[in-house]
Amino acid sequence: MLNDFVRVAAVGDLDDNDMMMVEADGDEFLLAQINGEYFCIDNWCTHAQAMLDQGELFADTYEVECPLHEGRLDLRTGEPTSLPIEDGVARFAVKVEGDDIFIGPVS
Repeated sequence: MLNDFVRVAAVGDLDDNDMMMVEADGDEFLLAQINGEYFCIDNWCTHAQAMLDQGELFADTYEVECPLHEGRLDLRTGEPTSLPIEDGVARFAVKVEGDDIFIGPVS
């Protein structure tokens, strides 16, 4: 996974209360912006390996719903909030410098 911060997007690439898949170091991540704050987790659901960026964002609860079996994960922690997902996903730090969005390891 990520050992350092990597630029993955520009501020204008992602609307508020939306999400997108980004790539860094050969891996795929889910980047979301909710109420002006950015969140990043692994893009692959631990339940059935579905791509989370193809799911639905629930901005009011900071959750993403897996498109395959409708389990949900908390974007703030990477932890599951509903079945059938039982294992969480990795979460990553996000920092904005100027117009650039970077993701990296959580300190």
